[in-house]
Amino acid sequence: MSCHQRIVQKMALNKTSTRLATGSGDMVVRLWHIGPKEGFSKSCRLHQGMITLLKFHPTLPYLFSSSVGDHFVAVWDTETGKHVSSLEGHQSIVTSLDFNAGKNELVTCGRDKVLIVWSFVDFTKQKVIPTFESLEACTFLPVGALTNHLGHTFSESNTSLLLTGGQWGCLRCWDVDTGRCVLEIKGPLDRTPQSDSGSSAALDRHSIDYGLHSISHLNVYNIKDSNDNVLDESENSSLRLILVRQSNHVEFYNPMVGKLTAEFLGDIGQVDQLCIVGKNHNYLILADASPHMKIFLNPYELSLKGKNTTEDNLNSKTNGSWKCHLIPGGHTDVIMDLTVSICGQWIASGSKDQSICLWHLIESEDSTSSSLHKSKNVPVKLDLITQIHKAHAAHISSVCFDRLTTHLISSSEDGILKVWNVQCNNLDKPDAVLSELNTIHGAHGGVINSIDVSVDNRLVATASRDKTVKIWEFKKQSLHCQGVLQGHRRGVWSVCFSRFEKIVLTASGDGDVRLWNLKDFSCIRTLEGHDQPVYKAVFLSHDKQILSCDQKGLIRLWNISKPPKNNEEKSENVDKPSSEETSSLVYEAHDGRIWSLAICPDESGFFTGGEDETLCYFEDITEILLNETSQQQEEYIQTQQELNNLVHKQMYADAVHLAVKLDQPKRTLDILQELLTQDQFKQTCKDNQSIKYPTQAVNLLSVLDDFANKSHSENLNDSLNLSQRLLSYAINWNTRTRTSMISQFVLNWILTRWKPEELLEWPNFSQAIQYLLPYTTRHYQRICRLEEQLAILNYISEVTDEHLISTNTFDEPMELDNDQNNVSFNSTQNVNTSLS
Repeated sequence: MSCHQRIVQKMALNKTSTRLATGSGDMVVRLWHIGPKEGFSKSCRLHQGMITLLKFHPTLPYLFSSSVGDHFVAVWDTETGKHVSSLEGHQSIVTSLDFNAGKNELVTCGRDKVLIVWSFVDFTKQKVIPTFESLEACTFLPVGALTNHLGHTFSESNTSLLLTGGQWGCLRCWDVDTGRCVLEIKGPLDRTPQSDSGSSAALDRHSIDYGLHSISHLNVYNIKDSNDNVLDESENSSLRLILVRQSNHVEFYNPMVGKLTAEFLGDIGQVDQLCIVGKNHNYLILADASPHMKIFLNPYELSLKGKNTTEDNLNSKTNGSWKCHLIPGGHTDVIMDLTVSICGQWIASGSKDQSICLWHLIESEDSTSSSLHKSKNVPVKLDLITQIHKAHAAHISSVCFDRLTTHLISSSEDGILKVWNVQCNNLDKPDAVLSELNTIHGAHGGVINSIDVSVDNRLVATASRDKTVKIWEFKKQSLHCQGVLQGHRRGVWSVCFSRFEKIVLTASGDGDVRLWNLKDFSCIRTLEGHDQPVYKAVFLSHDKQILSCDQKGLIRLWNISKPPKNNEEKSENVDKPSSEETSSLVYEAHDGRIWSLAICPDESGFFTGGEDETLCYFEDITEILLNETSQQQEEYIQTQQELNNLVHKQMYADAVHLAVKLDQPKRTLDILQELLTQDQFKQTCKDNQSIKYPTQAVNLLSVLDDFANKSHSENLNDSLNLSQRLLSYAINWNTRTRTSMISQFVLNWILTRWKPEELLEWPNFSQAIQYLLPYTTRHYQRICRLEEQLAILNYISEVTDEHLISTNTFDEPMELDNDQNNVSFNSTQNVNTSLS
């Protein structure tokens, strides 16, 4: 139900829930009546653009509205729909307003960086307060709020406190009576500009533009429990200030003390990096297209050992939480790379702002002093230990810890490598925790995309867009080049050392995944299968498998446990792998590039993130499938043994019932065919006609009747389902001459046992008849031809027999009478022949 001509952009409901206002792109505000005789009430036409603001007065019958093309607020009578007044004074779009019922005034804010106070009595302008910030939302705080910050003077003097938010992304509290800002509340996404040295530059705050940090919505609500009761209304503990940012991040504050109580992650951007952290590796850190990291708390129970999965702990995985929190502070531009230490408690990040941040993960069992840690909502937090501004002269492209977490290697887009000394035990002096040791200029001719350190902490590999991978020896706190891996046709995006052999794994934009020998720096294997650039490749299963992801959003799992068939041929032509090597399992994961890949330490699963702004989790179910296969084999052996016992005991009805119940058409056919192995005939009478039925046919029909009776005794629906399943078997058997006889017996049994009206109620019975008719007609025609041929054979056989008899008679030996020289027959026979 809508009278608007375009999409409805805004909606507002009055306090009594009897009036609804809607605003659309058609520049019209419409009033709706809710309750008895509900429906369309009035239309309000005045604005010259899309409606952007609608709000009812809490007690008076007034509606306030504004639009994109107007710089004023229109006041409407909700009973008559007439225009009452216009609040003119802003020089830009009006974005929000709120009412101060205690003083009969309202405040409007806009992108012209001012607050205007208006009177309810005559709708006149009383005061203009400059804010120097484009505002998007404002709301009055309850009496007595923020006394912990402002003291009791404000609460005793009944001062009106107004909270605003907008372009800068911070909350500012204003004394409306004096027109000054009395408090500033910084949220997790607050962006305070910093100088090159890292000090705050408050005077440069005007340079902050709109972004994901900006505030778009701000209001105070009463939170009720499931019984629709306000919680502790006397103490105002039910009041919550809800803040929404441009990134769709929602924050909940206690307006009485200005404390952040909860937060919801709205959206994640393009996932660039993923890291699994924590002592038990049960936290997931994500870096997307923003300056802030996000931490997921215990997703899918990462601490659970996937390879020892049982039914009980498998069900407990559903208790895993995907609850997410923002990590405040740190960078001011997009994070390019993350690295985590072996212990899982130290994280380093590099950003486009040319800075490196060193973070320390503090879990609940390690700290009792942090107020954030005492919160049940946040069992873990990330402390920013130090930040090196201008760590590189260009965007930082990659960072990597060594195995002992005593050094950090970083690279930038200008091809420069740097080695940093990390002193994790010197937290009392944050400036000394991270210090530069060595710089290598011209390490590569292009952007360095990836860095990895060998297990023995002796070698470092760097992959670059200059199509090469360089192997460095870490010696005397410096890097010395030992060799260059050349062979890729495009830039190399990923490099990874093997944990068990002297092999390096690389992934390139040419779609190849290659294995290199560290002894002579030669390519020993090329895995071809991706038709798009490959951005990540890692080892799995004790280096017996490789996991790779590409630009199309596909993941491939390679099995490299088997060597090539012809090693000599392989060494001569490494670019033409055998078909055995290129076999892999393919999984569709994302609708675009997969930038990041994080493997669980126990290899029970892995996470992927890509440019489609989604995060995927894959679980290793190999053991589950093996257990299921083993269980199915055991069940199959048991059922086969039970079937064999039933057949051996000649309990054919039970055997057919079990075979059909287990959905084994082949076994059912074998049992029914066994009933047709007898050669005796039995005389039966039906409808006063003498009909000869073979004994085996009578036995088969009797077994089918027992089968139906047995199924009916258990369950009527089960009986029908099994009979219908047997009909589906007969349809398939009827397509072959060898099994058509069994099919016709089953069909005859079904048609004689059930009435036509009952059969028509079976699902798809008419379609089954259509499937049976062509083959049945063909079988009937074949039998008719066989009968004709048999009659001819009988005729030929009888004629042949008569001919043989007459021939044998005339060919009897004759006796010669020597005395009379006469020839005479010994005897004469009259041969009577008849043709039938």
